[in-house]
Amino acid sequence: MAALAQAGGTTLVTAMASDAWQGVRDAFGRLLGRGDADRENRALARLDAAAATVARTSGQDGDAVLGQVAGQWQTRLQDFLEECPEARAQLEALIEEARSQVPEEHAVHVTQTISRSTVKGNAVQVGTVQGDFTIGREPS
Repeated sequence: MAALAQAGGTTLVTAMASDAWQGVRDAFGRLLGRGDADRENRALARLDAAAATVARTSGQDGDAVLGQVAGQWQTRLQDFLEECPEARAQLEALIEEARSQVPEEHAVHVTQTISRSTVKGNAVQVGTVQGDFTIGREPS
């Protein structure tokens, strides 16, 4: 469930930065609304606020902001899946559809960095992992 939510958050941020946003926005709003107009409108308002943040993002802080927005939507989607586990297949299909609508040159790459921290529990990385990393203790 966490991997699917992470993929959804990253896909949303990627779509927000592309011409495919309006269609992706509407489809996610319908999914999150689950047939309730008020819930759908709240979801659309949150999506619009996130898209506005992405649109204002530039420069050095851009990657961090995109990572924060993707993380926020990962959390929202994970909560949604816990409340509505029957929607998993719909979310998977929606993510695939959204990915197919966004050209590769518009892909947003989200980077997460953990430095000198202890992480307990499960961690999932979806996509490509690049760079130097150490698991366990750093060499002396």
